[in-house]
Amino acid sequence: MKAHFLLLSFLLFGLIAKGQGVVVQGQSECTVAGSQHGATIQFESRTLWGLGIFYQAELGNGHETYIPKDTFLGMLVQAPLATAKRISFFAMLRAGFVNENFVVLVPGLETRVHISPRFGTAFGMSMRMGYAAVSGKLFVKVF
Repeated sequence: MKAHFLLLSFLLFGLIAKGQGVVVQGQSECTVAGSQHGATIQFESRTLWGLGIFYQAELGNGHETYIPKDTFLGMLVQAPLATAKRISFFAMLRAGFVNENFVVLVPGLETRVHISPRFGTAFGMSMRMGYAAVSGKLFVKVF
């Protein structure tokens, strides 16, 4: 019985994984408090809906090391608004913790420009700390 369940689970997970892609992004965001840099890993469906996790922080300059300040980590949800062959528009919602103390919701819009089928760049705008923020990203579709 366990063997049948494991075999069925592997087949179902394979079908589900085939319908998704993994996207890895490096990002920089300019907010009213300064520039923050980070990374995002997300699962993206064939219809371009996405769910992922992110981490970004301001890199404070210490004496010999970089000390991260104002860390912002959490999850994101992406919904496609319009797509074409080389350009896509998305609505984004990021939710997470700033400095491990404050819960933050960040709505935004993003424009992706596909340089190749697996590589591209994205530009976005969002509302952070009550003011507009601008971001730039490079992404790679791993699967």
